Amino acid sequence: MLHNISLSTILAMITAEQITGIIDGIIADSKFYLVDLKVSTSKIKQKITVLVDTDEGILIDECSTISRQLGELLDEEIDNAYTLEVSSPGIDHPLKLSRQFVKNIGRTLKVIKKDGTEVKGELVNASENVFTIQPDKKKKEKTKPEPVELGYDEIKEAVVQVSFK
Repeated sequence: MLHNISLSTILAMITAEQITGIIDGIIADSKFYLVDLKVSTSKIKQKITVLVDTDEGILIDECSTISRQLGELLDEEIDNAYTLEVSSPGIDHPLKLSRQFVKNIGRTLKVIKKDGTEVKGELVNASENVFTIQPDKKKKEKTKPEPVELGYDEIKEAVVQVSFK
């Protein structure tokens, strides 16, 4: 599909790595950290989606401040129209960083491992390389299952489960 995009458009686009460098400069030495970054291109304009967070959670005003600072710096780098979206990762967004796992200790996770198997239960511990889930007890089981320790490299996806109990 590149044949439909002009050379000047290609040269004006910015890479995810370049944007990450700019974001790192903005949030360096602060409580904020980058969770995810997506850069999508279309014939009309790029869409840049930035997900940031803190260990305590991030406020809308903080996202707005980062968005303004990032927008000003991106305007110097990007000649064409683009859409910038800066927000926190929603509750339905998969956990990506060990910091997010630590932040969610005590909550229920649904983890899909790379082999396709699923573990659902309470996140009881998280460190730099591994996390531990206490699987839910099935109704027919007499005893609680053993905790499951997983490495981040073993999982395909981990999502916090919302409970309305």
